[in-house]
Amino acid sequence: MLAIFLSSVAVATAVLICLNAETIGRRLGVMDHPDDERKTHAKETPLVGGMAILLALLIWLSGALLSGELQDTRALAVLMLCAAGVGLVGFADDQTPITPLSRILSLCVYLAVAFVVDPRLIAETLNWGSFEPAALPAWAFCGLLALTTVGIVNAVNMADGQNGLVPSMFVIWSLCLMLVGDAVVSQTALMLAVVSFVVLPFNLRGRLFLGDCGSYGVTFVLGLLAMMAYAQGRISVETVTVWFFIPVMDCLRLIITRRLQGRSPVAPDNDHFHHRLQAKLGRSYGLVAYILSVAVSSFIAALAPRFALVCLIVLTAIYFSFAWLTDAPAAKAADAGGEEDLLTRDVEESLTNVVSITGSEKVQARERA
Repeated sequence: MLAIFLSSVAVATAVLICLNAETIGRRLGVMDHPDDERKTHAKETPLVGGMAILLALLIWLSGALLSGELQDTRALAVLMLCAAGVGLVGFADDQTPITPLSRILSLCVYLAVAFVVDPRLIAETLNWGSFEPAALPAWAFCGLLALTTVGIVNAVNMADGQNGLVPSMFVIWSLCLMLVGDAVVSQTALMLAVVSFVVLPFNLRGRLFLGDCGSYGVTFVLGLLAMMAYAQGRISVETVTVWFFIPVMDCLRLIITRRLQGRSPVAPDNDHFHHRLQAKLGRSYGLVAYILSVAVSSFIAALAPRFALVCLIVLTAIYFSFAWLTDAPAAKAADAGGEEDLLTRDVEESLTNVVSITGSEKVQARERA
């Protein structure tokens, strides 16, 4: 009965924040302003989606800890401290942008806090899944977790460029963790999936964005839950790699290509994987393709881990098919935040491709007419 009450309060909190998103966003100074370049949404949009998810989760975790509903107090304490801490770092970045180095250092600090509070997160071996486990010293394992956690958090933050994309992945990853985790991991993941699903329709309609509070805080919590499940021997490295493969691979590709172009690795552009899917399939179908790729592979890797390596091979083929075979001009033409009609955009892109291929002055004149 108490669990139902706590869950109801948490969900109600998320709903209230979403319904009053603009008021809350203006009072807290976390509004995203359109700039007619990359941010082409119609009006100022509150960055409170992540706040709704994390605050609801913190309420539920606090109740579970105080009531004794879940016995593993160390795991609950880690989740509460890191959800609040990393969420606040993201919230501060939403108000006034902070440097990438400061964000990375903050993530490492909270990861160190997690290791101190609950040393069980530090495993003794790397369980690959399809290959023999490899022994690893504690310091090396901590370093590897720091590298992967920072990478995943920043990759998801970079992927947050289309309404509905990242909240959908939050729901998918949470449900996967619910299927494989122990009591703490499963119940926490279930609550995370529910409140993320509450935020999803508001984000899809453009009424609110997650903000860095959401992309950093929620992803960090998901990373902690994955660490807990891994340390308990419930998932392998291959399974976790499948879950986060597409955003992480996209992040690596963008860092490399931006450096080759002489630009900063963190410079914004419209060349993300979801942009290229939009250029190839259109906005709606591109979103569906992205989410289906993550969902199908993630659930297969969670429920049938022996197929995780196969999922990685298929995901690699899917990713590089759309990431490299889509021509760059078309990919850059796709903008995540616009409200442009899809049919008009497809026609314009088709005409542009015809002109670029044929170079015909007659076609150019007909297009200008």
